[in-house]
Amino acid sequence: MTQQPQQWLRWFLILFASLTIVLPMKVYALDLWAAWQLAQTRDPIYAAAQASKEADQQLIAQARAQLLPHIYASAGVQHADRRNVKNFGSGHSIGNNYWALNLTQPIFNRQTLNLFEHAQYIAAMAVVEEESSRAQLMLRISEAYFDSLTAQANLRSLQAQYEATQLQHQAALRAFELGSATITDAQEAQSRLDLLRAQIITAENELEQTFYALERIIGQRPTSLTPLNPEATLPAPEPNDPTKWQEQARASNLDVFKAELAVQAQKAMLESSKSRHNPTLSLQAQSGSQRRPSGFGSRPSPRQMDSSIGIELSIPLYTGGEISAKVKEEAMRLRQRDFNLEDKRRAATEQAQRFFSRVTSGLLEVKSLEKAEQSSQSALQANELAYEVGVRVLVDVLNAQQQLYETQRNLYNTRYRTLIDSLHLKYTAGTLTEEDIWAVNQLLENAE
Repeated sequence: MTQQPQQWLRWFLILFASLTIVLPMKVYALDLWAAWQLAQTRDPIYAAAQASKEADQQLIAQARAQLLPHIYASAGVQHADRRNVKNFGSGHSIGNNYWALNLTQPIFNRQTLNLFEHAQYIAAMAVVEEESSRAQLMLRISEAYFDSLTAQANLRSLQAQYEATQLQHQAALRAFELGSATITDAQEAQSRLDLLRAQIITAENELEQTFYALERIIGQRPTSLTPLNPEATLPAPEPNDPTKWQEQARASNLDVFKAELAVQAQKAMLESSKSRHNPTLSLQAQSGSQRRPSGFGSRPSPRQMDSSIGIELSIPLYTGGEISAKVKEEAMRLRQRDFNLEDKRRAATEQAQRFFSRVTSGLLEVKSLEKAEQSSQSALQANELAYEVGVRVLVDVLNAQQQLYETQRNLYNTRYRTLIDSLHLKYTAGTLTEEDIWAVNQLLENAE
């Protein structure tokens, strides 16, 4: 009686374990937000940009160090062996040791101040570069994600078209065997099957390549992706005015901002080169001790402490034309940075206009393709009915079928491309944030 409850417990555990093995566990598909969270910690390009930013921040400390006191300590031990020239065997050895402390404190050095300002601009550029890399990561993960969805949708559409064509092929064979149709219909359907089989192989390879691109960013192989909700309404640009987007891009684009900082950094470098003509003033202090040997054959002098302090003025009088040449070089580089800044502004304006047009035209194209999908569905049904009553031939049904699936593939591609273009538009305007990734993620199926 005491073993019966244990047996029941054992059978219950065995049954539970069997159900756990037999029943498949629910596998959650990777969505865009989860992919973005993985990308932030696993993408090597973004990690390199973060490391570069941290490295460039040390330029400020290095430049500041040139404004602070420098203290050096030195010490040494020497051994001298002295011999009499007339009596070479007569001589003695003398030990000499010393130590010293040297302090230098810049009081006025215009070049060092300008170099410190230049380092601050370089460090600021690194921060902007890291922010730009983060925004680019949002674009790259979104593009890789929706490229995979596009390839996945194309493959599924081709597979569905293949199955539908296969049914038509089987029906044509049965009709030929019954004598109600010629072999031409079956041959036409077979040729479509062969073409679709080749397209499926290409689509499978494209899907594999897009998965590799996504794996490169997130560091793992995705098993399944959450697709876009077919009923989702794609957002229009806000504000719906291309001029406002151009103005925003010209003022806030990250490449423009970085180019502006490059101009300021170059101005500081130019002033640094000019300031090399200026005098410099520094405090010099020294203290040390040394035991000096006296004349031949005598004992060394007693150890003594030597200390000094003073102010040193240095005035560059002539450097062979080096300073003037350096000033001209930096002036031309400043001019180069100005032209580069203007180019970045024009590029940002052009990109804002281009992506705004692509988003707006993409939204119109989506609406047109949605209507075309309905029309193609109706046309296919009409052709199938007409084929059954003998008014249409099988090739008409196959053509209508092909038109429907091509329209659906174009619709998927356009919806995904329009979403990516909307993110590119915000990136160009310098307003892309992870809240935009979250908003796009809400358009996917089963988004929480």
